[in-house]
Amino acid sequence: MQQRRWTVRSLTAAAAVAAAVAVPAHAVAEPEPPGLPPDALRAAAAAESPEALRAVESLLDAARTPALFEPPPRNTPQPFMQPAPTFGLGCGGGFTPYAMTTGWAQPGPNAVPPVQIGQLKIFVSPTIPTLPARADLKFVWLNMENFRGGVDTLDDTVGGVPQLSKTLDTGTGPVLSALFGSVQYVDGTFCQVVYTMGAFFA
Repeated sequence: MQQRRWTVRSLTAAAAVAAAVAVPAHAVAEPEPPGLPPDALRAAAAAESPEALRAVESLLDAARTPALFEPPPRNTPQPFMQPAPTFGLGCGGGFTPYAMTTGWAQPGPNAVPPVQIGQLKIFVSPTIPTLPARADLKFVWLNMENFRGGVDTLDDTVGGVPQLSKTLDTGTGPVLSALFGSVQYVDGTFCQVVYTMGAFFA
């Protein structure tokens, strides 16, 4: 009887040890990818502005029938599909009330400027050779691999001067995007940047 009790206890202890080995002590949950799922993205855009909501709806609609993305060479700045029409007296220099705003996305990994894998650094060029005083440029994006996205403002500054740029965590893969907003320069020139789209690889 004593021997039997010892055997049962030993088997029970062995089973407990085996279970402890088989089940990890701490289950590690995978972090969520950057951005918001579609419904939350719509809500965030609606809270931002009607223009942001329209941009999100356009990206979600385009994502239903995506064109083939052709990956660019690694670490190469990628331009927007088209320059953005830009309006405002003096935006084209002198009294010219019209210009085209150009922009790029720098994917990672990249040393200068520093951009990590799964990030895009967005740049927009001024349309006149004058320092920006204020800017409200919106970048709306949607990662095509996981249908998560965001509404961000290009709010980098150096010494208080708007740089018309921002580094964003988009996650890796093809990213559809839209750019629009405004830039005011130190000479008082105010330029409205009309909506344009981009297709990038992060």
